[in-house]
Amino acid sequence: MQIFLYLISILWVAAGVCFILYTDESRQWYRKLLEGTDRRIVAVLPLVAGILFLASAGHSRNTWVIVLFGILGLAKGVAIFFNPSGLYEKAMAWILETTDHNFRFFGIIALVLGTALFSWII
Repeated sequence: MQIFLYLISILWVAAGVCFILYTDESRQWYRKLLEGTDRRIVAVLPLVAGILFLASAGHSRNTWVIVLFGILGLAKGVAIFFNPSGLYEKAMAWILETTDHNFRFFGIIALVLGTALFSWII
């Protein structure tokens, strides 16, 4: 399960760098990905990631953070799948229409989380 933690940390670092350096291109890619895919298919990704985070929690120095990521992933997947009150469309519009500064801030968060996760793997 360490492989999953390594892969997700590298993915977060790469996404963070792209969001910071290539804001417009990243936003367009993200828009194509989200608008061209059924939300129920999109819901599978955080559900699977949540399960994998929970399964790999023992391979980290900060187990509670990995468990928290897993629980948040499961909650996000369920919320996207059932879509209460059109929450998915509202959140997607908010993320895709946010300012460049906010999108870069998301990149900074992803970069920090990816780096921290990479350093916590046993």
